[in-house]
Amino acid sequence: MLDFIVYNLLLGIGPLKSKVVATIIATTASYVMNRQWTFGNRGRAGVRREYVLFFGLNLVGLMIQLGVLGTAKYGLGFSEHGTTSDWIALNVANAFGVGIAMVFRFWAYRQFVFTAPETAVSEVEAVEVALTDIALTELHAAPVQRQPTDDFDELTAPLEAELTESELADRS
Repeated sequence: MLDFIVYNLLLGIGPLKSKVVATIIATTASYVMNRQWTFGNRGRAGVRREYVLFFGLNLVGLMIQLGVLGTAKYGLGFSEHGTTSDWIALNVANAFGVGIAMVFRFWAYRQFVFTAPETAVSEVEAVEVALTDIALTELHAAPVQRQPTDDFDELTAPLEAELTESELADRS
């Protein structure tokens, strides 16, 4: 939003120049918001390192946006001094460029700037630990006494119970 406001306020100096200024202003605000809210639970690698990477990745995003705006201005002939439809077309091109750059930036921020803490347990590891705990609990639980269903079960039930009790005694 800040990007669009600054871009439109400065559109009179040209769409590419106004985009550069808008991106520089929006980048600093975006860093603070991403650090606090979007990636607030991630580890911190130092403000200087994060901001330099953040700003560098925003430069790549800016190049994406300038490519789209340059195509609209120089390739398609829309002018900031033209009609209202030219102004609308430049804003649509700006929005399209912002969308493409936003997808790139989010991916890059997750991968390179706001990295996940290495000591955190991943969701998969947490599930594995939980399943292991359940399995161990069931293994050490008292054996379930079942009712014999046929002659074979009737003959072997006392032996199974004896074997289970001795296994539990050996483990203790």
